[in-house]
Amino acid sequence: MEGDRGGPVTHQQSQQVRRVELILQQLEELPTLSAVVVRLLDLTTSETSDARDVIEAVASDPALSSKVLKLCRCHSRGRASIVKSIDRAVVLLGFEAVRSAVLSVQVIELFDGIPSAGGEMREGQSIFDRKMFWKHCMAVGIVCEQIVEGTSLRGRMSTGEAYVAGLLHDLGQLVLHLIMPASYDRVIELAESQGVPLDQACRRTIGIDTHTAGKRLAEHWHLPNSLADVLWLHGQPFASLPDLPHREMIELVSLADAIVRRQHITTVGHTPRGEDLPVMCGHLDIDPAIIEQVEATLHDKVSARSADMGLDVETSTDMLLRSVSRANEVLGRVNAGIRKRAVNAEAQANVLRAISEFHASAMPSGSVVSVLGKVVESAASTFTDGFFGMLYQGRAEEPWQIFQFATDGRVLRSDLIARPFAPKSVDELGDDMQVSMQALGLLPWFSDFLADARNMRDVRLLALKCGWGVSAVLFHELPLDGRMDRLHLEALSRTWGAAIAAAAQHQGAKRLGEELADTNRMLMEAQDELTRSKALTALGEIAAGAAHEMNNPLAIISGRSQLLAQRLEDPELKPMAEQIVERTHELSDMITALRSFAEPATPVRRQVAIARLLAEVVDRNNQEGEENNRVKLFVDGEPSQVYLDPEQIARAVHELVRNGLEAAASAQVEVHVHIDGPDDRLIIKVRDDGPGLSDHALTHAFEPFFSEKPAGRQRGLGLAVARQLVEAHSGRITLENGPEHGAVATIRLIACQDRQERSVA
Repeated sequence: MEGDRGGPVTHQQSQQVRRVELILQQLEELPTLSAVVVRLLDLTTSETSDARDVIEAVASDPALSSKVLKLCRCHSRGRASIVKSIDRAVVLLGFEAVRSAVLSVQVIELFDGIPSAGGEMREGQSIFDRKMFWKHCMAVGIVCEQIVEGTSLRGRMSTGEAYVAGLLHDLGQLVLHLIMPASYDRVIELAESQGVPLDQACRRTIGIDTHTAGKRLAEHWHLPNSLADVLWLHGQPFASLPDLPHREMIELVSLADAIVRRQHITTVGHTPRGEDLPVMCGHLDIDPAIIEQVEATLHDKVSARSADMGLDVETSTDMLLRSVSRANEVLGRVNAGIRKRAVNAEAQANVLRAISEFHASAMPSGSVVSVLGKVVESAASTFTDGFFGMLYQGRAEEPWQIFQFATDGRVLRSDLIARPFAPKSVDELGDDMQVSMQALGLLPWFSDFLADARNMRDVRLLALKCGWGVSAVLFHELPLDGRMDRLHLEALSRTWGAAIAAAAQHQGAKRLGEELADTNRMLMEAQDELTRSKALTALGEIAAGAAHEMNNPLAIISGRSQLLAQRLEDPELKPMAEQIVERTHELSDMITALRSFAEPATPVRRQVAIARLLAEVVDRNNQEGEENNRVKLFVDGEPSQVYLDPEQIARAVHELVRNGLEAAASAQVEVHVHIDGPDDRLIIKVRDDGPGLSDHALTHAFEPFFSEKPAGRQRGLGLAVARQLVEAHSGRITLENGPEHGAVATIRLIACQDRQERSVA
């Protein structure tokens, strides 16, 4: 089933639809008008009917005839003589007066004989006053009658037709009261207390308004179309009425109804609504002065007509006093409603101000904890100081976090709640927006954390409307029941919840972006490493093949050149032969280096005194150089014993030192070593004082055979070999320029044995 807007029908809407169907079904079971009344109604709307038709219709019903004669004797005209026939009564009272009186008596007696068609139980006295209802209907008929008699409408409609239309216009109210008296009493209370129109209260409570009920009754009674439309459309703005032949009749009844309600001759809840009576007179093209004329005699005429109908013996003075009293009651309720609306408006203004201030201070780009603090700060300023905390869960699979806040939003304490004790979702906290801690049974795992509350039994939870899988609960010790309307509290809850959810989404997106960036960097590094590995593998294969193929020719060249150098005595040729021997040795060393680069040896780790090992490397480089003490060692503290392959690390450092010594304009190289505390890593830095490296060199320095030095100065394998040896130890080597000048090579190695073993594993 779907509603009017295409959405699913709620349980409440479904109940209301069934209630309307029941009302319409019971309405169809109401008794119908007698044949005489139907005949009189036809005569009312017929232009050719006359007094004889009315006399015959009334005379056909003996009971009705006796009532007419009784009315005639009660009337001022009838008291002067004894009236014994319907003919005489019609002559004395007038054709239209008799017809209106008969209709009034018949309709009133018909409904008064029905206690409650719907059988709905009601306790105590009903708020709906039937006698006042009939006085109101009769008053509207009288006003219609007087307006027609005293204006140009006389030529466009009959006074009898106008009276009947006014008399029957509000029968929909009586129908709903008959079918469901208790529900209709609640409708009246709602309209009276909140100052809303009666039909609006009907639709909100019952699902059908009095105009629709009146229209269905008119159809059930087969009333003329003019009367049916009056019951249905009276009270509607004139401009919205359809173009009907009896449009003026509908507006006349609307005007008369407004005049009577302004005189407070009406039932509870059916109060004046501030209609513009002169404008309504303009729609009918009549002089607004008629309003004052009608109002001046209205109470007297209603009192007299009520006495004729036998409704009561209330005098016009009593009726006027009752109207004044009723007006005072209405005025008092209006004032009370205004005060209530003023209080509600003030509360709404406070809520809107709190929402505005919260939006201005709580930025969704901030952390979730900061936004939670802003929620607490907003709650403290909106309600009052007290104990505040928050429960928060970013995603359903995550544990709940609990925070205690100061009223200025500062975090005082925080903790995680163990999963077995935490609610799976905010829905488990109950349907009401606020539930007590004691009702939830959550005290066992909240008690320690909420020790700062003045009274733990007063701590209440307010589930915030977050969405996006985010859950948040504000807990406080303020009994907000009565402090703030539920709708206002829900507006704050949704505002706070939306900000928390936005902060969670922003934080999650930021974290996801960082993770994605890290993943991209790792992917690029992996791709670079894969490319380098493929290149090194290909180079290793080439180097291994080349070394194998060059070894035999090189051995022959080396051997023959050594023999030649030994036998030559010529001072010019002998140095040439010795130079050949020297170059063959260099070529042999290069082939050996290529082999070791292509097939690196696995590190053999053992406990090493790193300071002593590096001192030997520094001494070796100082002895090999042309100038002494160009390399200096700086040891930060006393590094503990480390586990590594001393030969491989020594060679790696040696290659870095030699690279620094060969840098252009480099006068000194420094070797610094220390243990980094936070991650317990061995850090070795080799720094020269040369001009530094170009961007191109920084990018390609670790590639085999790369060098920006002059040809023949170095083979270009030193840094590549150093990197290979460090990475074999699961370490890392980087190269960068110093802050002022020179280049800095940094080796980072795991220093502790247990970490090394875990890394290897």
